[in-house]
Order: sequence, then C-alpha cells, then structure tokens
Amino acid sequence: MLTLSQKNLAAILCSTVLLTACGGGSDSNSDADTSAPKPLPPVIEPNEQPSDNTGDQPDNLVGANDTQAALIANNAFSLARTSCGLGGLSVDTALDDIAIQHANYIRHVFAKSSPTAFNPHYENKIEDIADVTSTNNPFFGGLDFSDRLLNANYTNGRFGATENIAQSTYFNSAGNLFSSDVMANSMAKSLLSAPYHLRSLMLPSSSVTGTGMVSYTPYNKDAATNKGYILVNHAAGTQSSANKTVEGVFTYPCEGVTDTITALYNETPDPVKHTGRDLRVDPIGQPIYVNVPSAQTINISNIKFHDIQRNTDVPVELLDYRQDPYEKTVNALPANEAFILPITDNLESCTISSRSGQNCGLYGNSDYRVSFDVLVDNNAIERKSFTFKTGAVNY
Repeated sequence: MLTLSQKNLAAILCSTVLLTACGGGSDSNSDADTSAPKPLPPVIEPNEQPSDNTGDQPDNLVGANDTQAALIANNAFSLARTSCGLGGLSVDTALDDIAIQHANYIRHVFAKSSPTAFNPHYENKIEDIADVTSTNNPFFGGLDFSDRLLNANYTNGRFGATENIAQSTYFNSAGNLFSSDVMANSMAKSLLSAPYHLRSLMLPSSSVTGTGMVSYTPYNKDAATNKGYILVNHAAGTQSSANKTVEGVFTYPCEGVTDTITALYNETPDPVKHTGRDLRVDPIGQPIYVNVPSAQTINISNIKFHDIQRNTDVPVELLDYRQDPYEKTVNALPANEAFILPITDNLESCTISSRSGQNCGLYGNSDYRVSFDVLVDNNAIERKSFTFKTGAVNY
C-alpha cells in the first residue's frame, strides 16, 4: 500500500502488503511489573542511515532490526492514539526484543523458502519447510505469542498484550527499492486502516510497545529488483495502565486526524467476508472505529460520511455484532464496538493514468466529515461528528 511516483511507474513494479490477524497473550504466572520502558520521542528526527542487515546469523538470537524504522512505526501508533484521547506508548526494550526475534523468524522463513501455507503468528513446524520452521529456525521463540511472552519471562503479559504483523514484498525492474523507514510508515498506516488491527492498536490499557522491522531478499529472487519487509508490533498494558479506559464515544479517526490511507486492500481476518467483496480489486476506504467502553451495547444509526471538497456523500456499511462474520470466534466484535466502512465502488479516486477511473478508496488529500447517532444501552442517544483528512492515494 504505497504511494508511487510517476518516475517509478515508468518501470515495471509490484507491491503487496499483507496484514495478518491480531493476536493476544497473557502471562498469568507473573506477579511483578519489572519492565523498564523508556519514553517514546514525540517526533522522530532521523540522524543516521538505517541498517539493512539481512544476514541470518544465529549467534545473535535477537537478530537484525532497523531501529530507526521501528521507531517510526512506534511513533505512528503512539501519535494515532494520543490524537484521539488515548494514552501514548513508551518503548519497552524487553517487548522490543520479543518482536525483533519474531520478525527475524518470519524473515528467515521467507528468505530461505517459499511456503504455501504459513501463519506468521505461529512458529510451528511446517512439513514442506521443516528446515526453516519451529526449532530448526535459529530465531525460534515459542509456538505462539503467549508462548513467546512466557519463554522471555515478560511479566507485563498478564496485563494484556497484542501482536500485529504486516508483511510487504516489492518488485521494481529499475531497482528503485523503498527504504525500511519509508515502508515502516506505510505499513503502520496500513495497520491503522485495517479494522481488526486498528481495534487492537487502540486498546486503552496499552501503554508500552516494541517493534521489529526487518528487510530481506525473497527466496530465489534477484536482490537488485526485489525486497521484502516485515513489521512486528507488540503492545502491552502495565500495572498502572491496566484499568485505563475512555469516557463517552471513542472513534479513530477522530477530529483533526490527517494523512490516513485512502484504501484498504486486504486484511486477515477479512472485515468484508459477509459481503463477498474482494478487497484486492474492490477496496474500501479508511474505516471508522467506534467504541463506547462504558456501554454493554450500542446501536449506530443516521450515519453520514460526507466528502467536503466534492460536496457528496459516500455510501457506508456498518459492521457490528449483529452482522459479525466472526461471531463466536476469537475475532468476534463486542456489542459495544463497531466499524463504519466507506464503500467506495463509485469513486474514481485513482490518480495514476494506468488506473484512471478506478476505485482506489477515498479521494486523496481530502477532508471527510463523519457523523452518526449512538444509542447507548437502549437508553441515551449521543450524536458524534468529526472531520478527518486522507493522505495521498495509496495503491
């Protein structure tokens, strides 16, 4: 999901970003809050070139990491939260190490093989690539997220923890490949546009975070024209933040948020599974996440998604527990949360000539005003209205 320049479009190129399901974990055997997070700077000021260590040397069990790119992603998530009234995120070096090691596990798999079936949240043995999975992978940390937290003796896991993963592969015949810091920003914004990942990133109780950002040459591909990127983000609560919540109706985006992506092209789990839509060819626009933590149930009505510049309304679909495609699963939506999904089929929002007249989600660099009513616990109705702005069109 990248904004591509006309210069780059002169070459043959392809970019794919895959967003995989959010995971949660806890450590019920721990009883101390011993991590030592350090404050995340409000603005990242690059002062050195990011490393691009793609070696798989097992002597360093944490492995390669682009520190600057990881900080850019952390900063994007923290600023997204604070812009809408949640607490910011501090970097937790222990959580960093767990995320970095898992990012390297995934990188090792894709640099050394072409798996036909691989869930990046798990480190289980896969028969056709057994030599690079499970304990044969030098970066093995545990079967799943919970195991990796336990094996690392991460004590804040008992306050709730989340895992979000984005993977991107990029091909450019002219060899104009993106740097990790550019990709980290793009992938972070993509996660903030994917409903199930977005709600995971907006847990009020989260206060610390750690990110691994690595790049690699995909298996049997030319390093001059191909590059892969993996971002693994972990967040957790702490003893002081475990009971934090928000008052009233929380949304993301909210008033004043800018530079959101215009289109969502994929997510696992699929947020439009119940509609039969294929996001790869028919994307939707930046979704609106709605949460009323104090409520048992909410009912959203009278939704208006208005394009201010063009003075037109964008059709929407509401996704809540009533039409939840993942009811009675780990991804089920609680009755006090919902998503407003802008349906952009009729928007000719693409800006490059090769896709002229096609749907690329919402229009780029445009203001949208969103308004709706929320019936809280079948009792009181609250009216919510705010304006946010998209960034450049993403493809």
